[in-house]
Amino acid sequence: MALVKGLCRLAHPVRSRAVTQSLGQSLVQQQQPWRQFSTSDYDKGKSLERTPSFTNISSTKLAGHKTAEDAVNNILYNLPQYEAAEKRHILSVFVDNEAGVLSKVSGLLSARGFNIDSLSVSRTDVSDLSRMTIVLKGPDGQIEQAKRQLTDLCDVWAVFDYKTPENTFERELLLAKVNCVPPQVEASEVSILDGSDQGGAKEERSYEDMMAIHFHRQAILDIAKLFGGVATDIGSEHVIIELVSWSSRVDACLNMLKPYGVVEAARTGVIAMGRSKVLGGPEAGIEDDSPVIDLADLPPS
Repeated sequence: MALVKGLCRLAHPVRSRAVTQSLGQSLVQQQQPWRQFSTSDYDKGKSLERTPSFTNISSTKLAGHKTAEDAVNNILYNLPQYEAAEKRHILSVFVDNEAGVLSKVSGLLSARGFNIDSLSVSRTDVSDLSRMTIVLKGPDGQIEQAKRQLTDLCDVWAVFDYKTPENTFERELLLAKVNCVPPQVEASEVSILDGSDQGGAKEERSYEDMMAIHFHRQAILDIAKLFGGVATDIGSEHVIIELVSWSSRVDACLNMLKPYGVVEAARTGVIAMGRSKVLGGPEAGIEDDSPVIDLADLPPS
């Protein structure tokens, strides 16, 4: 029987080679089910399959060789997806510097169902005039309704809506007190106190515990420095970080400090002002001298 098979292979070498290749391809597809797609399938509107991380593919399955299909699949599925945030409006309200004006404004907005994300108020360079900065989130129609209702108040002089973030300069102050003692040092101190007299004096920390606290504190200071913050107060167990930046950056810094142990945090709220125009810039009405491209002159895509 083996002799007959060998004669068949000699008589049909091309056919046997084709059968071997087809069997090899089917075996590869069984071992690598994540490669059961092609760019033609993507062009036809078919969905590509989710793959593991790009590093895992190149190191274990592709032996360091990445193809175009793998790169496109990585971009489609392995990159983080961000959801569209709710539209944010910053209102600057100029009011009389009198008692009870703040309660009128906040009561009007809360009675109409507006959720105030941030509110800060202070008097301006004019002693009789105060400036409120209110941050609201919601559709444009509701924000326009809030502006009209605020304008109807007798104590309100004017209401400005900073709609475009690129033309608005906003800042917010953050004060965060962060714990400098690592969890393992706190656990050891608690165990020592539980086994000794609670009314006695606290024992001095060992050199290893002091070095652990030092590196823990240095990590907190490094994160604050990356965000542009400074340490305004420092103690043996806590450090206070001061950061002045826009709201999203303040949120990011606070989230980065949370794993180290944020004892307390205070934020002033947003204050905003419109940016100044630059003479001779595009907003000054200067015509663009760049030639207009006709789509008919472009090569077919």
